[in-house]
Amino acid sequence: MMKRRLQSLPACFTFLTVCFFFFLLLLLTAPRRIQAQTVISFDRASVNVMKGKSRQLGIRCKDKYTVRSTDTSIATVTHSGLVKGKKPGDCEIVVKSGDESATIPVHVLRSLRSKSGEFLFMGHRGYQDQYPENTIPSFQGALDYGADGVEFDVWCTKSQDLLVFHDATLNRMCKKNGSIRSLTDSSRRKYKVTRRGKKASIPTLEETLRFLKQNDAWAFIHLKYHGGPEYFGERADLVADCVRETGMTEKSVVFCSSGSTVSFFKKNHPDIALGFFYGGSSAAQARSYMSKAKRWGADWFYLYQKAPITYQNVKFAHELGLKIGLYQTTTKKQILDLLDFGADFSMMYHKLI
Repeated sequence: MMKRRLQSLPACFTFLTVCFFFFLLLLLTAPRRIQAQTVISFDRASVNVMKGKSRQLGIRCKDKYTVRSTDTSIATVTHSGLVKGKKPGDCEIVVKSGDESATIPVHVLRSLRSKSGEFLFMGHRGYQDQYPENTIPSFQGALDYGADGVEFDVWCTKSQDLLVFHDATLNRMCKKNGSIRSLTDSSRRKYKVTRRGKKASIPTLEETLRFLKQNDAWAFIHLKYHGGPEYFGERADLVADCVRETGMTEKSVVFCSSGSTVSFFKKNHPDIALGFFYGGSSAAQARSYMSKAKRWGADWFYLYQKAPITYQNVKFAHELGLKIGLYQTTTKKQILDLLDFGADFSMMYHKLI
């Protein structure tokens, strides 16, 4: 009896093995339903469009979809994503595909002078297209046309005076020979900056900051002659002290294109907001410099007009904790792109539209 049972074991084992492999074959060859997930995405964070104008929205969806505006009296949209502003206000574009839907906010502006959130319109050297650049009349002109503040350049002279001026020499703006660093607080009064028949005096940093403080305006302070602590040194103390003494700490950003100067300034004056200026044209390199700027201690990042304005660049900067914008904006499209991508400022030299 025992012998008979032992002889039947190999046959039983073979049968079970065959069943196992047959079951495995069924699993491998059985038709499987794979639910394809529909993914809807856009090429920007929002859409800003002027009244009566159109903006192209990039919609990405691999399946059929429908698109509509939640308020057609404010904005309309075509299936291809062309958004047209009808009247100032806010609405949303809704894209639906199967059971999935996605929305993107739309803001219709009356003009580019309309403010969008915390976005800053800054006058580059004031309103330099019409007034003597880097002067009080130029700054007043920019504020009169809707700027939130102004960008200007600061030199530290040999006599330790802080003068607001762009060039290293007086030739272009004052039509005189000489170096800006050779001037003093008293001798600067003999020179006038000219533009379109208008003349104005060279202001000091203190005069400029007090003027902006009175007008509740922002100051973007561009440090000139900046090569790092080896020859900036105590001049950083002079700039920081002036910002504090004029009560402009909350609305001033000191920026330059030298990482060593940013690091030096951050170490000695951590209460002053700092910005780094990237003058290249590569989007990938710009992101590399954003990471470096953050390590150096920067709080703001300035892209030059040649640099690509992309949603990815803005998003990357914000993930690092940097505010970002474009230095020397020249077109309405650039401004609207900055607004669409969620940037923080636009700096322009012409009339703020």
